[in-house]
Amino acid sequence: MLEARLLVDNPENWVKSVARSGRVKIMDVRGHAGRVTRDFVEISSERMSPEEMVRHLRGEIGVVGSELSKSDSTRVVGMVATHDCPVCSTFAGLNCFLVTAETKSPEKMEWRVFVSGDRELKSLFRRLNRNRVGYSVIELTHKMQKRAVTSRQEEIARVALDLGYFEFPKRIKLEELAEKLGLSPATLSEILRRAEKHILSKYFESTK
Repeated sequence: MLEARLLVDNPENWVKSVARSGRVKIMDVRGHAGRVTRDFVEISSERMSPEEMVRHLRGEIGVVGSELSKSDSTRVVGMVATHDCPVCSTFAGLNCFLVTAETKSPEKMEWRVFVSGDRELKSLFRRLNRNRVGYSVIELTHKMQKRAVTSRQEEIARVALDLGYFEFPKRIKLEELAEKLGLSPATLSEILRRAEKHILSKYFESTK
């Protein structure tokens, strides 16, 4: 298993537009019928309020729907539905998995990708070249050991924390959080329990 970190040129779409006033992090991509893609995203900005970020996004060409929640005074998280997402089209049919795609500037995004080997990585590069997408390789890492907390568990635990799931009283219920993440409550509960176990185990090991 390989982890690749790529610096990729942003196309002219909602991500590039929003990134001129903030930062965009895509944490999951799901394709749907009719060439509509649902991206689970985190958008942050020091220049716009959460309400302004939502209005800005909804006015972008190609955005056909959104379900965003205020995380704090500078961030919103949730789903954005778009037509012809370039990230989704790049990965369609390839045996590789996008972990995150995060803007580093309006012109550039950093992609973290897992691929099973060199052959699949070369297929990804050929797809980028065929689509005339500029990119450079930041880092390639062989993943020989399993992480205590998977990237997916880490992302979900972060979203749950941001939306107030761990607060008392909870600002969001398990069922509501599961709906936002596109998971069943039972699956989400299991993911959170595993993440909590690993995080607490690491904490207590560090205090010995």
